[in-house]
Amino acid sequence: MANEYCSSEKNSKNRVLKGSGLSRRSLLATAAAAAAGVVAAPHIAGAQVKTLAFWTTQRGPTQVKVYEEVWAEFSKQNPNIKIETQYLTEEEYLPKLTSALAANAAPALMSHIPPEFALVLRDRGILGSMDEVIKGIGESDFYENSLELHKDPQSGGYFSLSIVNSTTTGPLWYRKDLFSASGVQVPKSWPELIAASKALTKGGIFGNVYPFGKTSMGDKLFLQTIWQAGGSICNPDLSVAFNSQQVVRALEFVKEVIPFSPQASGTYSYTEVINAFVQGRVAMAPYSGRIMVNAQENARIRDEIAVMPYPTLAEKDGGRDVFVADFQSLVIPKAAADQAASRAMAMWLLKKENYIKFLLSVPGHNLPNLKSISTAPEYLSDPLLQKHKGDFETLIKATGISRSMLKETPQHKINTKAGAILNSRVIVEAVHDVIIGNVSPKDAAARGADKIAAIMKG
Repeated sequence: MANEYCSSEKNSKNRVLKGSGLSRRSLLATAAAAAAGVVAAPHIAGAQVKTLAFWTTQRGPTQVKVYEEVWAEFSKQNPNIKIETQYLTEEEYLPKLTSALAANAAPALMSHIPPEFALVLRDRGILGSMDEVIKGIGESDFYENSLELHKDPQSGGYFSLSIVNSTTTGPLWYRKDLFSASGVQVPKSWPELIAASKALTKGGIFGNVYPFGKTSMGDKLFLQTIWQAGGSICNPDLSVAFNSQQVVRALEFVKEVIPFSPQASGTYSYTEVINAFVQGRVAMAPYSGRIMVNAQENARIRDEIAVMPYPTLAEKDGGRDVFVADFQSLVIPKAAADQAASRAMAMWLLKKENYIKFLLSVPGHNLPNLKSISTAPEYLSDPLLQKHKGDFETLIKATGISRSMLKETPQHKINTKAGAILNSRVIVEAVHDVIIGNVSPKDAAARGADKIAAIMKG
């Protein structure tokens, strides 16, 4: 299979259309029709069956089933193409891609890659263009806060696109029954969250879960905590801002709230957080709409859950109402053997019926990044979304005011080192320094700032 992708960049450019039967004109015609939601997959002619790899981090059982159905239909309409889906963790993406490129085995399409990492790949010249896909769908149909992350300032073109627009840390799920039994009010601020966590920690149940494993979720939750304290990783001009009173305040908050989180929280990532809440071991947990779905399997709690925006430091104390968004993205490696086929695959994923089918495989977890889909009756009529209509609106609202580390505030420049900072785990390491290493918040902030400065200079 490796030979399928073995071509130099020059040869790849020369053979994009050769032997595929898919011209640039037909791709654009396909794209225009897909935007209307009525097109079948373009037929890609050729006698020899090709196996093209599709990579994704979305590997829940219902998602796997949808991917199988979507790609089976694509192959049915393109008998000479077989799609092989590979499921990875977010942490595996970059090392796996490095190995694949070295072996001349680049995947045809990669989905749900963090935009910070997509920028790193763009700067290394690894990504192909997404212009025809975005223009085919309709540029105005994408949410603006995602498009700004994917535009190349030099060329004005797009190197990736956000396939979903959601956050896994902004929502905080809670048990209504436990709150009611304890007479505790739903918290809106950090002091209220700490008090509620303390009051609800009893009977073998922890009041909250604050994951700080050296993982993507550990980084993103503490990044959000820093923002909510009024701080940032870098200043708008991209000078390092980590050694600040706001970051110290965020570390002080974490030090106060973690004692009411399971002892193993220092190793937790997404899966452990979901399980802790759904299994009834914690009263509150940060995560996306996947918790809403998974909780349906536990009859004891499924009708006792609700979601709130993650509490923040009060505005009067310098806090901000902001959350971290994932903006999980779709990219085409430049080394993919058949760029036209890759773009056809991308269009097929974003075809209305396929996109909705994927989104509803885990309702509320991945939120649409196309305005036309977010208001589509076929999407909103899902029974679980209807049951949790208020919760769903909270998820949408949290996403609407979310940011990416690529651009921490509207005033910030795009930080091309954002992916390197996240990949280094230096953000969550500051939490480890305080909680596990007994380093003072002030010293941990200073230590983290030095590490970030070194990355920014690298």
